[in-house]
Amino acid sequence: MALFEHVIMLRQDLSSSDINNVLKNHQDTLLELNGNIVYQESWGLRNLAYPIKNNKKAFYEFMNIEMPQKNINSLNSKLNLNENVIRYLSVRVKSFCETPTTMIKEKEKD
Repeated sequence: MALFEHVIMLRQDLSSSDINNVLKNHQDTLLELNGNIVYQESWGLRNLAYPIKNNKKAFYEFMNIEMPQKNINSLNSKLNLNENVIRYLSVRVKSFCETPTTMIKEKEKD
């Protein structure tokens, strides 16, 4: 199994129930592709540096996932078809980063 740090950015106009549905569907997709979410955290609604598909903000979701390397292209193609996902990034790593991430630690300081 390959290890990935995975971030998806969701449209700014989604309700909390819509976000939960998108994340549940994403988790089901990962399970279909023999993947597993090891760790997940929500970074919340954040400003974008530039508009993406008429969105000035996006909901960020960070995940550490395990899945076979051969299935990552299938995951990416399914994310491309989801209209609620405006961007995503999956980076293969040798080991997962320390959790909670710096983004969450900064929120706790405020």
